[in-house]
Amino acid sequence: TMKIIGKQSYILNALWLVLLPIAADCFTLPPAAAAAAVPQSTNSAAVRTASLKNHQQLSKISASSSSDVSVSSTSPPNNSDEEEGGKAAEYDLDEIAAQLDEILLTKSSSLFDEINTIREKSGRSQDGVEEYLNVILDVVDQTQSGTNGTTKKLPWWTKIRLTARLSRRARIASLRRVLDLSTPTADETESLGDDIDAKKRRRRRALLVLLRSLAQTVEDDEEEGDKATKSTDKNAIYKIEKTAKKDLRKSLSSQDMKSRLPPGLETPKYEVIVKQPLESGGYYEIRDYEAFSVCSVPMAKPRPDGENTDQKVRNPQLKGASSFGALAGYLFGKNKEETAMKMTTPVFTQGDGEEKEMSFVLPSNYWTADGINQAPTPLDNSLVTLKREDGGFRAAIMFGGFASPRDVKAKKEELLSGLSSDKQWEAVGNDVTTGIYNDPFTPPWKRCNEVSIAVKKRVEE
Repeated sequence: TMKIIGKQSYILNALWLVLLPIAADCFTLPPAAAAAAVPQSTNSAAVRTASLKNHQQLSKISASSSSDVSVSSTSPPNNSDEEEGGKAAEYDLDEIAAQLDEILLTKSSSLFDEINTIREKSGRSQDGVEEYLNVILDVVDQTQSGTNGTTKKLPWWTKIRLTARLSRRARIASLRRVLDLSTPTADETESLGDDIDAKKRRRRRALLVLLRSLAQTVEDDEEEGDKATKSTDKNAIYKIEKTAKKDLRKSLSSQDMKSRLPPGLETPKYEVIVKQPLESGGYYEIRDYEAFSVCSVPMAKPRPDGENTDQKVRNPQLKGASSFGALAGYLFGKNKEETAMKMTTPVFTQGDGEEKEMSFVLPSNYWTADGINQAPTPLDNSLVTLKREDGGFRAAIMFGGFASPRDVKAKKEELLSGLSSDKQWEAVGNDVTTGIYNDPFTPPWKRCNEVSIAVKKRVEE
């Protein structure tokens, strides 16, 4: 009996050691209402470091209030150093931390709305947005001055995902894990190499993706009405992490993947003839496509007048951004007729080296036999060309994630390997096309990509 009591006592003590810091984390009083004033400086990094140092002297980020918080009325209308004669932005990090915890716990669009406000008031400049995202990341990472940006370690129990239901620090830990899942590697996005700035840029992008995803969820709930409101909105980051890990791990069905297609955008029409199993446990589809038309541009050739022919993109350092800008420019009205067309999906890439090209699908009113002749004429120096794809049979594998070169290569090899042993269908050549259906700010667990190749029926011997 004494041994049993002793074991029970040991278990209770262990539970107490775990639950006590969680309870303390839940019921810690909010930080001081007034944040220390940020010194005026023309150095943005110095402003952020000084502000964070003052914030840490007042309170730990883990003690941030999770009460309802609206967008800060003291948030700066201008966030770039060049604005207002070099006056740097002031940030109330206590309030940002409280807003962040509200978002992670109950879903809110407050920080994303603030980012849009900063972008609008700075004339669509990215400088203010990047500075604000850096401040939020300082809060997330609890970066301490004098540590060269080293992320502060959180208690071991924050690794238990369920604790995010109760603890602020556990929600921060969950957010860090989701950011790690959402941050692309250098080979997926960067065209200028991988340095500290590139890593920060990718992490900012991952944070923006996540804030946007939470904001869109709020909008969806509002559209669905009261029933959605009753079922929401608790433990938002816990649910996102659970969904992200589940979707990234499991083998998704064709219906699952197609549910990720952007709503309201036209895409080439096809009929699935058959699904063929793969050795990996997945499958590929044999599709029969109807004819459609595309506009294309070579990815390896510089355009002589890109300033006038290309649509400006927010992240020009991303791979393929220049080609994307050329096609978006044509589609959105930078053509001889100045005709704007609707966006479509997917974005196709095919070929290698000097022969590599990117293509957008044209709207369906240009898919007819003489549709190309009716389409707007590309500008002379844009290098954009129009062509009609005749359709026909293609084999395709759909997959999620960011469609990194490594993933695309693996899927291409998987598709070609499957076709090599297919008794009914065979590949026509080796020209594999990649299709990306979602915009760059869709989180990886909601993305849909594919690789496909033209096929024909095998001739029976």
